[in-house]
Amino acid sequence: MSNIKSWIIFATGFMTLLLSNSFPVDGGGVSLIFVVTVPVFIGLSLILAIIFNWLSKKYKNRPKQNFLFYGFVSAILFLTLLFFPCSYSPCPYEYVLKSTQVAMKYKEIKYDDLFIEKTKVNYPLIVAAQKKFNGRLPGKIYYVNYNSIQDYSSQKHFVIYFINDSIKTNNNSLDISMINNEVVLFKEVFHNEILQFKGTLNGFVKMENQFKNYNDNGYGYIDMSETIGKFNVSIRKDVENDIRKDYYFFQLFYWLI
Repeated sequence: MSNIKSWIIFATGFMTLLLSNSFPVDGGGVSLIFVVTVPVFIGLSLILAIIFNWLSKKYKNRPKQNFLFYGFVSAILFLTLLFFPCSYSPCPYEYVLKSTQVAMKYKEIKYDDLFIEKTKVNYPLIVAAQKKFNGRLPGKIYYVNYNSIQDYSSQKHFVIYFINDSIKTNNNSLDISMINNEVVLFKEVFHNEILQFKGTLNGFVKMENQFKNYNDNGYGYIDMSETIGKFNVSIRKDVENDIRKDYYFFQLFYWLI
């Protein structure tokens, strides 16, 4: 039995690797994990496993062995969580707490929750919305902002999304009309200003006389903007990464809810 516990102690040294594949980490956290914490904790767990194996043979008292075992395991787990890089994003326990709160309010999740800002803190709600509306997931999502050119503040934020060959939006004031078989016109009267811009049935692509500032990195990220009246209309498409494919925890969360 002591040999099994020794192996368990050693295995806890790999918890950082498991956590890094289960939860998002800070921007520079990946390098920190693999360069510093992983070898340190694996080495520490190996040393503690050897010490435990030696002490368990020296002291046959079962309560003392259990005390050492749980103490060593707890110490490694505590240090793993303490040094997990999450200074600028939620830590693992915060994701678990947030996901629990989202699951408890699952019935209140709306379709619009699919379009909330794709920040790490919103991952639990986005994944839950993907599960609830699995049969109606959009293929492409474009985030639109009307920014004041006077103070650069965002005056309105909404999305235009493509689903089942249809163009839809969560902005009830936006009129969508076809100009021809390819070009689509988006139009809205906002603060006494007529804001209109064009796209295509395949999304927003670079068009002549439309969106002077256009950036497409070729990997699914698109950013474009155009000044119309007293507003700067910006449209952004993020890389359509699947949160569940990137992190084990959200795979489990999606399956459980």
